[in-house]
Amino acid sequence: MKRFAAVLIGVSITSLAIPNINFNKENNNNNSNNNNKNSNTISRMNQNQNQNVKKVLVSGASGFIGSALTKTLAEGDDSNNNNNNNNNNNNNNNNNNTRYEIYKLVRKTPTSMYEIEWNPEKQFIDKESLESLQPDVVIHLAGENIMGLWTEEKKRKILESRTKGTTTLCEALSSISKPPKVFISASGCTYYGNNVYEPVDEYTPKGSGFFSDVVEKWEQSCDPLRKRNQQITNQQQQEIVNNTLTTTSSSGEVEVTQPSSTLIKPIRIVNLRIGLVMDKAGGLLGSMYYPFLFGLGGVIGSGKQYIPWISLRDAIGAIKFIIENDQVNGPINLVSINPATNYELTKTLGSVLNRPTFFWIPETPLRFILGKDMSDETVLCSQRVLPRKLLDYGFRFQDTNLTETLDRIFNNSNITTPKNNDGGSLSLLTGTVFIPSI
Repeated sequence: MKRFAAVLIGVSITSLAIPNINFNKENNNNNSNNNNKNSNTISRMNQNQNQNVKKVLVSGASGFIGSALTKTLAEGDDSNNNNNNNNNNNNNNNNNNTRYEIYKLVRKTPTSMYEIEWNPEKQFIDKESLESLQPDVVIHLAGENIMGLWTEEKKRKILESRTKGTTTLCEALSSISKPPKVFISASGCTYYGNNVYEPVDEYTPKGSGFFSDVVEKWEQSCDPLRKRNQQITNQQQQEIVNNTLTTTSSSGEVEVTQPSSTLIKPIRIVNLRIGLVMDKAGGLLGSMYYPFLFGLGGVIGSGKQYIPWISLRDAIGAIKFIIENDQVNGPINLVSINPATNYELTKTLGSVLNRPTFFWIPETPLRFILGKDMSDETVLCSQRVLPRKLLDYGFRFQDTNLTETLDRIFNNSNITTPKNNDGGSLSLLTGTVFIPSI
């Protein structure tokens, strides 16, 4: 028995390297497909002259979320969008006449007109190309992989990969003559802390912990755009004061007239506090699939810790909803309306795959393998996060029941080999482990 336990722990350590949370795995192997993609894009441009075209610039476009998002936007695929006919009064701009042109930030020499070079580590971005493009929408999904030994140097890289990249991009966007209408930046629901058992939403104060501090500084890195917005507001207010005309009518009443002018709208800034995105292609389920398939699934720790999951199609649908609805602003929790506990997820996935889930990994060996800080911030953390603002804005989720969602993902289509892309999950062979998407 001791020998078996030693094997489990050994395989557990090895499995740390399997998945990761890097939103920005730039793919350097797609050069052979560029000509075909460019030809298809130009063909669509010629065929859709009457459509409203929005230029979308994406960082981390080859990651788990980014690749699905760019594919959906480029193809105009609304088959997974449950919000097309939303009858709310929230100025829904979604319509079939909008077409998206996708451009990508890449960490290599561009090979097509649809790529812009940048290097967030060196705080470099091709501002000339950015000025020439003048994107309507910018979606920033880049971030350093959190996996590895948590030394002080590793923690510094986790933080700076997020703050430097975001600051570099925001400073560049604020300097061009026509900034984007909306800037959407990845963030994390770890903002609320790592020991959250009561429901929290976007109006809940910041929690404590390393990841909570990282998320706070990550979101503050958007300040160059906020500063520009404030300058625009101040300038417009001053112009109104300077140009306001005060006259007295024949009846003695004072009349105030303000000259009509076209006001420059501030840039919408949205911080996506992303939970665990679920799909068979990668992410949380990508790393859990094979251990569970072989009957090695089980509960981690107490099993009571909450996992803020969301299906990939709802995550993509929500981002598209945010692009198309001008009223959506500020932090947005990108999570399901029904967070599940570790125990619930473990048993539900076992049931859907028709596999036993009798293994259990207690907290003590986890803290020994990962260290107390990393285990408490990742595999043992609890986040009972709710998407209050998305619901208030009128977004309609398609996947709200965990059992039905997992059954749809695994049983209603052919299983493909999961990608080892970003997704914020970690399989310790015998358990369901939560690595937060910070």
